Amino acid sequence: MNTINNLDSTTFYDSIEISHLVYEKDDDGLMMACRIEKNNKKYYTNLSISFIQFNQIVSKLLQSGIDIYDELVSSLFETNDFVSEVNLSSINGERIILNDFSLLSNVA
Repeated sequence: MNTINNLDSTTFYDSIEISHLVYEKDDDGLMMACRIEKNNKKYYTNLSISFIQFNQIVSKLLQSGIDIYDELVSSLFETNDFVSEVNLSSINGERIILNDFSLLSNVA
């Protein structure tokens, strides 16, 4: 397993496999647990992402035919829990992988 010290959000990655999203009530973003692949190396990391980046991820998923927006919103934001977590593979039964993807904007 490789680790990342600094992550450039403008870099294109070969793929990002998202395993979990975590939202803390009243926070200004989310935490994303993921595996990033770049130049045939795999990096396991947790990233802070803004709501704009979250929407970019959801948009990319929709373009890939994966519509989990409503379930993500209800599981993360429409709960009374102080901290909400979603295991993305439990939502649609398979791994969530975005190919040729960049976070595009600054992290939260």
